[in-house]
Amino acid sequence: MILNIEQKKGDPKKLDGRLIVYAKLDLEPSEIISMKHPVASMINNGILAAQGNYKEQSNLRDFLKAEMGMNLEEGLESFLEKLDGLESTIDPEKLKEKLSNIEEIEDFIPTPAKIVSFFSEEEILAQEGDIFYTGIFKNIGNAILSVNSVHIIYQAIYREQEILRVRNEIELLIAQIEKNTPVLEKKSPPEINIEQKIIREFIPNMLYCRNDKKIFNIAEKQFRDFFNSYSNSEDINAIVSIISKEKELTAKHFKLLELYAKKIAKVIEENYNEAEKLQREISALSNE
Repeated sequence: MILNIEQKKGDPKKLDGRLIVYAKLDLEPSEIISMKHPVASMINNGILAAQGNYKEQSNLRDFLKAEMGMNLEEGLESFLEKLDGLESTIDPEKLKEKLSNIEEIEDFIPTPAKIVSFFSEEEILAQEGDIFYTGIFKNIGNAILSVNSVHIIYQAIYREQEILRVRNEIELLIAQIEKNTPVLEKKSPPEINIEQKIIREFIPNMLYCRNDKKIFNIAEKQFRDFFNSYSNSEDINAIVSIISKEKELTAKHFKLLELYAKKIAKVIEENYNEAEKLQREISALSNE
């Protein structure tokens, strides 16, 4: 435990991306009911909890869309409308101009967590993902601070783990190829995992020889031939383009390669809802 924060569920070295963090309030039910704080209505049996989904929400824009059904611009407009009584101290036009550039600093803004209502610890522990407990508090403000601090630190560590995981996996696969690991044949077993085949075979094959045009063309042809009946050829083209045209591959490029692999697998499985979610992630990351 650090600062009395306890991970009740999950592996800290392999965070899930879905988080619930909760605290307990050492207050009488009557005290909570009489509170004017807006969060008080979400406290049940002395439990204050917040939930974040950083697997599907990687920034403020994703959060607003998923939880409030609005885009970032609409959210800012709503915020500005609430400032009507502050004209004497704030120039709305100047503030609006600054907020319009928010995309430039979006990576530095934590993705919010939402306050959720649970009636017991057992109910919380039955949920999927990582679960943290911050302790017992006599002051609601301090309980909220504890919950918010964990979700901010959590998403930073989770995203860093994701970057390292993708990078390490690619580097490991390249190393295996350098040791003359044979390239698997085009035909695959019926139960093949398409996502893993792309990540573990085709992408490393093309990465390894991307500076040798002749060999790269062979690896590219194997990739394209395998997916010659795949309906969304733009996904195939995107993977080839990232590997062949980018001068220096960054963590962002590796993440895009992974997302395209996942999307192709979901389209082949005819899981179009998941494929659409992955495409939104791809679009958001591509525009950063």
